[in-house]
Amino acid sequence: MAFWYYSSGSAWLPFDPMSRGQIEMLWRHSTAAWVYVAAFRGPAYINAAALYMNYNGISYPIARR
Repeated sequence: MAFWYYSSGSAWLPFDPMSRGQIEMLWRHSTAAWVYVAAFRGPAYINAAALYMNYNGISYPIARR
């Protein structure tokens, strides 16, 4: 499985395994949805096709590796 990261300042941080799996499915289907992200302890809107995450009104770039 691919690894997914989000940008937080100058660092790229990994998503937790459960989020990673859900984001991978979104990416494969070029879609977006709300996904629980353990680091935020809540749901974040993930747009895998456009490679961004929105949480609490803040947009974060995401990357697949």
